[in-house]
Amino acid sequence: MTSSPLTPSSSPSPLEHGGRLHTIAQQYNRPVADWLDVSTGIAPESYPLPDLPSSVWHRLPEITPSFLKAASDYYGCESLLPVAGSQSVIQHLPAIVSRAGRKPSRVWVPHPGYKEHEKAWADAGVPVYRYRHLPHLTALKSGDIVVVINPNNPTGTLEERTTLATLQEQLHALNGLLIIDEAFMDCTPEHSMLQSLHGENLLVLRSAGKFFGLAGIRAGFLFASRQWRERCSAVLGPWQINGPALQVLESAFNDVSWQSVQRSQLNESALWLGNLLTTHFGVKCTGTALFCTMPHTRAPELFAAFCAEGVYPRLTDEKDALRFGMVTVSQRARLAQVVARVSGIMERP
Repeated sequence: MTSSPLTPSSSPSPLEHGGRLHTIAQQYNRPVADWLDVSTGIAPESYPLPDLPSSVWHRLPEITPSFLKAASDYYGCESLLPVAGSQSVIQHLPAIVSRAGRKPSRVWVPHPGYKEHEKAWADAGVPVYRYRHLPHLTALKSGDIVVVINPNNPTGTLEERTTLATLQEQLHALNGLLIIDEAFMDCTPEHSMLQSLHGENLLVLRSAGKFFGLAGIRAGFLFASRQWRERCSAVLGPWQINGPALQVLESAFNDVSWQSVQRSQLNESALWLGNLLTTHFGVKCTGTALFCTMPHTRAPELFAAFCAEGVYPRLTDEKDALRFGMVTVSQRARLAQVVARVSGIMERP
């Protein structure tokens, strides 16, 4: 659990994310309908929408006991707060921590990693340090906050629960805080810290849209002690998730059979995609069941080549890799053909 030398980060410039299909389509002068968008880590097969009663459009959203039970059963933890996507919590974490009367000395964020964590703290004026390996006890000091993205986005690195439990204990002794972003954990729930959520210095974030293929409903959860959930709720305000989304999610959480099929399909898709990219580009890919990341020394050039073929991957923030989301079985032939063509282009002198 060694750490890299401390490197203070400056506040990042405005961040770009995947999913900007209309912008990319305009840039490459290709109609939106002609694109294969693999720029996000959202499951390509979404949960089938149930019939919705008219009341969900008419009434204010209400977190019902049946919704809480469905969510608690799915995640295996009752200490939850429904929020409008985990991103809504990430950008308000400094304010939530401040409400607790804490003044963090430093915040550690993974590098590479989802940059919105770094941006939120840097914009709040908190010193941010990037790490490639979890910081060792000797590197931590009183009041430190450590952010862990588990599994990491975009590397797919998965930290063991025992390692994170030790880190939580070390931070507790230092009056520090451990924040774990488990947005891509749904296919590996056995590694989740929700199985042993305890203490006042652990916050866990989950995204409901990625695994269920429903990113458009903007739903997620904060798992933490009652005090932290109350602070978060006070900062974010009421009606975080809209009525139709609550109805759809309750159905999705209760559909154990669909979840099992989804996990199986995603795992098989990830294996297929990893093999495809490794075969044609000769590099080892990493990732999760929801995305595959391929490092490449000519990643920006490779990104442009894929876009010229109507395939939109995600160029990582460090510009040293491409991240590919999963595709449906019917889309595999097209992606395989484009991968073959692009790899051939890149081999030319």
